[in-house]
Amino acid sequence: MALDRSCREPFVQFGKRDPVCPVCGAKSACHALGRCMIEVLNAGLQTTIQAGVREGHRHFGVPGSGPADLLSMSLANRLVGADATQPVFEMTLTGASFRFHSAMIVSVTGAEAGVSLNGVEAPMHASILVSAGDELEVAPARHGCRSYLAISGRLNVSEFLGSRSTYLPGGFGGHEGRALKAGDRIEVSDVRSVDEVETPRELRPLFNDNVLLQSCPSSEFEFLNEDGQTILFEEGLKATTRSSRMGVELSGDRAVSCNAPEKQSSPVFPGSVQCPPEGKPFILLADAQTTGGYPHILQVIRSDRFQLGQIKPGARVRFVLRTPDEAADRLRARWEAYSDWLSSPVI
Repeated sequence: MALDRSCREPFVQFGKRDPVCPVCGAKSACHALGRCMIEVLNAGLQTTIQAGVREGHRHFGVPGSGPADLLSMSLANRLVGADATQPVFEMTLTGASFRFHSAMIVSVTGAEAGVSLNGVEAPMHASILVSAGDELEVAPARHGCRSYLAISGRLNVSEFLGSRSTYLPGGFGGHEGRALKAGDRIEVSDVRSVDEVETPRELRPLFNDNVLLQSCPSSEFEFLNEDGQTILFEEGLKATTRSSRMGVELSGDRAVSCNAPEKQSSPVFPGSVQCPPEGKPFILLADAQTTGGYPHILQVIRSDRFQLGQIKPGARVRFVLRTPDEAADRLRARWEAYSDWLSSPVI
């Protein structure tokens, strides 16, 4: 089907930009013809559709999934006037590019990356007006690992067990339960008019290749020897290429030794740090399994958990030990910092 380019003119503005076609008076010609969609031109290394966490099914072995970086997804949705957990595109490392077959407002947050609209530089952390036929590209991440593209409409993708988030190992949720590929077309509904805004600069997370993770001791922490603690809390470790939405492996010049006795598998969660026998700790992410038998040495505190999805291969990771009370204080402080900008606690 040939792309209708009749709506390439700028929107009419009366106080704020309204997605109304100056040619036909509809939201756009593509809306009027029932062709409201987004086309994937280049899906990059891995682009999936993520939304709210899939809650209440961990006892069946189904993880929560959802965005690897919940804060960045929430900020992206805020810029397009959407609920914090509305479905978005999550791009990994290499970015992606899209063609819009209808007019809407979009935003890009997360890993620091170049953004361009029809070849012209566009800002991150700001509402971006796109018209039918426009092409938006998110370049490879300079710092961080995952970028998020939100829209002022709803991506029409499948819901499974109460969430539209893609769970790749299980093959469900999102778009056909898989990562996107070039040529995919995602239908969009409920495109709405929103004010164009920017994320306040003090609320924009900054990601770099030196990651500091506040963590509490977990069940097998006591079995770490002194060298192991020195590696984790002073020397740090490097993220390897064994990295996915399930977790990130860490490695260093020395192995981290944990002499915990064998145990039955027990519950683990995003942010759990396990120590396999080879001494390469593994941080669990959004798609990780729900139980594990390796020693559980640390738990990344909730206020820092959004950073886990931004750890790229080669990044240096070091842990800082906190008490549960300190973890609660830091979470309250994080919520308070974002309370005037985000409608609900989303970290």
